[in-house]
Amino acid sequence: MQELPAVEVIGYQASDSVRANLQVYGADDPTAAVVICLPAMGVRGSFYADFAQHLRKAGFHVAVADLRGIDSSSVRASRACDFGYAEILERDLPALTACVRQRFPAGSQYFLGHSLGGQLWALYLSANPVAAEGLILIASCNVHYRGWHWPTRWYVLGMALAMRSLGFVLGHVPGDKLGFAGTEARTVVRDWSHNCMTGRYEVANSPIDYETALQRLARPILAISFETDIYAPPNSVNNLLRKFRSSRVESRRFAKDHAGMEKVTHFNWAKKPQVIVDTISEWISARQSLPER
Repeated sequence: MQELPAVEVIGYQASDSVRANLQVYGADDPTAAVVICLPAMGVRGSFYADFAQHLRKAGFHVAVADLRGIDSSSVRASRACDFGYAEILERDLPALTACVRQRFPAGSQYFLGHSLGGQLWALYLSANPVAAEGLILIASCNVHYRGWHWPTRWYVLGMALAMRSLGFVLGHVPGDKLGFAGTEARTVVRDWSHNCMTGRYEVANSPIDYETALQRLARPILAISFETDIYAPPNSVNNLLRKFRSSRVESRRFAKDHAGMEKVTHFNWAKKPQVIVDTISEWISARQSLPER
């Protein structure tokens, strides 16, 4: 079989001139479906290289982004440089999706997000429902502290309050030094911690009612989660999925003894992704074979 080309790096620019790169893995078929991946909080896009290569070998075009402030992004969170979900949702993602559409104009787009990346895609798609054919969530949950059992829920709530307070004091949150996420903007942490405390997506500096938009979103959704994932327990995953009242949601929660998924964690699934890729491939193939509505 012909060797697939090396990864492409394509730059794009948000509406406020913040720049970042996409890592692009092109399939042989120019009409193949396109999977656009958003990382978890603080995680570089390059972390998903193995996963992206497996998706490409399964026949998909793949584009992997960096979140604002991380790796290839032209900005870094600091007291002088603040941003939140609003900038990602309303400035970065429109530019990112337009860039991917220009590169792969013939393929249907699917959004795929890991953890926070899944929540962000869900919010973006709820406000822009024709932007993609469907949404794939991997280890994504609503981080409301009540989604965890006692006493873990109090640890989660305490972490949210501590990170929010650090943001106010320092002007940013040094999550990399705390062992949670990366160096994060204080408003990103404000948005994340608000969801943790209330269970609601009420984005700072945004006029959009995302809670209502999520309820009205009518797009197919595949939600993948893992029994061994302590960061996305069943209740918290379900708390997110319950927001999609108008969407058809298919959930796959892999048991700890599932073949090929032993000892999977919130992060290491990306390093042994074959079962996940097979699941995604079957789901997208089923969507592609449906008659046009």
